[in-house]
Amino acid sequence: MACEKTYESCNYFGDISGAYKQNDFDQEPSDSISKIRLKLEDIQEAHNRIKSHITVTPIVESKYVGNHFCNVLLKCENLQLTGSFKARGTFNVVSCMTTAEKGKGCTVAGGRNFLNAMTYSGFKESVPVNVVVPKDCSLPDKQKYKENYAVIKVFGNDSNESSLHALTYCDEIGSHFIRCSDRLDLLAGYGTLGLEILSQVDKLDAIICPVGTGGLIASILVAVKSLKPQCLIYGVESSAAPTMSKALQEKKPTIILVKPTIAESIADKIASNNAFHIIKRYLTKMITVDDLWISRAMVNLLEREKIIVEAAAATPVAAIMAGKVPELRGKNVVCVLTGGNIKLSRLPHIVDRGLMAEGRLVGFSITLPDGPAEIARLLTKVVDTGADVRSFEPERSWIKRDALNVTVFMLLETSDPSHAKELEKKLLKDYPHSQIISA
Repeated sequence: MACEKTYESCNYFGDISGAYKQNDFDQEPSDSISKIRLKLEDIQEAHNRIKSHITVTPIVESKYVGNHFCNVLLKCENLQLTGSFKARGTFNVVSCMTTAEKGKGCTVAGGRNFLNAMTYSGFKESVPVNVVVPKDCSLPDKQKYKENYAVIKVFGNDSNESSLHALTYCDEIGSHFIRCSDRLDLLAGYGTLGLEILSQVDKLDAIICPVGTGGLIASILVAVKSLKPQCLIYGVESSAAPTMSKALQEKKPTIILVKPTIAESIADKIASNNAFHIIKRYLTKMITVDDLWISRAMVNLLEREKIIVEAAAATPVAAIMAGKVPELRGKNVVCVLTGGNIKLSRLPHIVDRGLMAEGRLVGFSITLPDGPAEIARLLTKVVDTGADVRSFEPERSWIKRDALNVTVFMLLETSDPSHAKELEKKLLKDYPHSQIISA
């Protein structure tokens, strides 16, 4: 599946004027096309600027995802410098800065992946970086910024407040403010990911990519549709933050109410303007997936593929697992794993949520006579079914049935949903007052 051509011999990174003029990406002038300011040449120039700074991330053929449905290839941007694709854009931004701008430094605010990439790029290019973060910024994130010699200022209760303050703060200190989205130099850097995919995969039918404000997928659209217009490109959002779906519905970027989601790095309130005009014309389909499917995708990537990704990066895999792309049966599909900067404190909760969603983690509340023999008998019944006991908590203070009874709360791991059903049936038979707790 991997392409034998080297980057030097592959025309995706060089002069493709003939191919570019012949495909439909540059035809049919319209108002939407006139608003598309990002060009393939911008992306190719960005590649030449940043190729010495970024990692050519591997494409791994999935052993499990899409099994018996489609051939899934995982583009592992979680292995990129700083742990996400953002480094492609930030290195291009820094490289495009004038000498005077580099001397004054820059001020940034926004998502943790962007800040991590921006501080790293600034450090490597000797550009001073000031970071404005909200009060709830985690200690590990602050430590990463400090390791890149960034100056950290804490302001506001959330990223919106800190971002607004950064606009005035940069004027106070005389630095250059760099927006975290919708800059053409950022998009051009992101687009190198699309060129890289084309150079790595011979027979490419479709690409599925996470979508927040839309910058990454818009740049991939420009790169891939310019060179391979027949390739299908899908965007995936969290159903708690359907930012681009709403923009496409309203035919313009529109502020939405974002609900809590584990895919926080793509939970944006409004789509980017430049990205929107590209996406509305060339995107194949926009898909939404909920947190249960995202957590299941993360568990499968971790357990079966041995790949750790953040929640947003797992959304393309979640879309396939949820059956949202039936038309891709038998196709060669690249899922872009955009990043791996997951908060370690959240990982156990997400894993448990994913196991519960798959029917492999079930909870039981069982009332039985209070005594060592009865408790031992209960545990023996559970173990005999082949289930693993994850937690076992007796409760005596709030029991209602009988003072001589005890209520036990058990969290059990099973091999699959059918095993869970078998266990449930046996426990309900022996303990009719049991209650099952599941997703």
